[in-house]
Amino acid sequence: MTNVRVNLSLFFFSTLFIFSCHPDAGVAWKHNDNTVRVRTNADIQTVNPYLTSAAWARTANEMMYQYPMDFDPETLELVPQLVKAPVTTEPITEGEFAGGEKFNFEILDEAVWDDGQPVTGHDYEFSLKTLFNPKLPLQNYATYFEFIKDIQIDPSNPKKFTVFANQQFMLNYGAVTNVTMLPEHLFDPDGLTKGISFKELADPATAAKYAEDERIVKFAALFQSPEYGREKVSGSGPYQLGDWVEGQRIVLVKKKNWWGDKLAGQYKMLRAFPDTIIYLPIEDQTAAITALKAEDYDVGFDLDVKQFLEVRNDSFLSDIYNFFTPPRFAFYYTAMQNRNPKLADKKVRQAMARLIDMDAFIRDVMDGMGERVVGPILPDKKYYNKKLQLIPLDLDGARRLLAEAGWADSDGNGILDKMVDGQRLELKLEFLLTPGSPLQENFSEIFKNNAKKVGIEVEKVAVESNVLRQRMRNGDYEISAGLGAGVIPLLDDLKQLYHTDSAQPGGSNYTRFSNPEADAMIDEIRITTDEKRRDELYLKLQEIIYDEQPMIFLFSPLSRIVVHKRFDTIVSRKSPGVSLQHLKLKQ
Repeated sequence: MTNVRVNLSLFFFSTLFIFSCHPDAGVAWKHNDNTVRVRTNADIQTVNPYLTSAAWARTANEMMYQYPMDFDPETLELVPQLVKAPVTTEPITEGEFAGGEKFNFEILDEAVWDDGQPVTGHDYEFSLKTLFNPKLPLQNYATYFEFIKDIQIDPSNPKKFTVFANQQFMLNYGAVTNVTMLPEHLFDPDGLTKGISFKELADPATAAKYAEDERIVKFAALFQSPEYGREKVSGSGPYQLGDWVEGQRIVLVKKKNWWGDKLAGQYKMLRAFPDTIIYLPIEDQTAAITALKAEDYDVGFDLDVKQFLEVRNDSFLSDIYNFFTPPRFAFYYTAMQNRNPKLADKKVRQAMARLIDMDAFIRDVMDGMGERVVGPILPDKKYYNKKLQLIPLDLDGARRLLAEAGWADSDGNGILDKMVDGQRLELKLEFLLTPGSPLQENFSEIFKNNAKKVGIEVEKVAVESNVLRQRMRNGDYEISAGLGAGVIPLLDDLKQLYHTDSAQPGGSNYTRFSNPEADAMIDEIRITTDEKRRDELYLKLQEIIYDEQPMIFLFSPLSRIVVHKRFDTIVSRKSPGVSLQHLKLKQ
């Protein structure tokens, strides 16, 4: 969970890279302070942890806000952060939630907000009420909590509370323990949500009455305002917002006498070593390399492949930086708007998937730094469907599929057309990409040239990354490049990307894919405790997604990370690849 960070899920352990070496005494470094300068791929728009999806923005959130339990960057296991010990579970055998399970929490006595107020179960309930607010665009997160039905806080000790689920959903534990905690008294000072119980919001039978409730509407408007994304920023974590110059930098400063420091020896996820963390937006890849050579930043993610390899082989830079390429919990894809009349037929989408030689692309453009995928389940998973074949470059096959879908060049202008709802449509498609990305530029150019050979006209349109994400959320596009789906080390829940319920503004089903059989399988997988049956469903679901091709599946990448040698570094598969709070200045 990011913010609430359940996206897609995988369960397997990472290869962990621990690097620690002493600096070369002959190298004169530009900076020797305990400040970590982080290059981001785009400007951070908000540090409200529930309203951001960009990976680099989430890293800033995690420096300020905390979870009851978080993923250890070394083991990838959930370990305590705000709680005294791992949350315990019990089956529910009777009562209104019989057949479900309950989770018992106890927040650390020392845990407080910036103003000294204690972190309690009331803050947890408030955080979940925020997720279930029908006027906030958080449906993609709320799907992971739909089985959570009640929260009961110990009246004698508000740091103790119990969460009740009415079913044993496979991700219940990861969901309820990994909620981003918000301070109720700071985010809702007027008590707009105080009189509304989480139980009512979580029950569809009673939640509907709150859809237009004045308190809900007003709180949602305030929560999405700049005040709550840039000004009223206060968490229980080790860092607080310092300087913020839009388009230039965001500065996080370690709090003096932060409550977690005294417990850092016991709780790994309370360790925070840097004094300052500065986020520097540098979207253009060439400018990012120039800044790297000037030592303007200490940590960089996802540099262009060829440029990354060039600087890694530079003897001067290799004395200054360490270079890491751990595998990632992610896959890249090209999205297609399935509800667009030009792309609604799966045969058209199948044809699109045959317009790119991905093996050659990974070899020549990615320099081998990726592994092809056939769908959203990565090959490491034991329920990965090995029967599905990688789709090759096949222009003849693409032409055949387009013809079967009824597309033909009726006027001889070289562009396929078809009568749709009484109108003749030409197969012209707008292909969105972000500027300054050689990866996207190369891919879109190859795609455009091959599309032309089969009668499809592709117009490349460069838009800023923030605009692209907004258009994706709204379904306002035809094809979009440069997209990745991140995952965490739990079982795969594909509801966000492929369920009809998520195919709406605020949901993460950006392709607007909808298939009743797939919906039913996703729903069953989520509540199936029988491992054999669940694996069978996973295999069949992959076949449906493969046949429907709601998106063009590209590859699972290796991360491309640089970290300055003055820091001891732990690099793992946990996004974004480096735990910033654990970067430790060498003595």
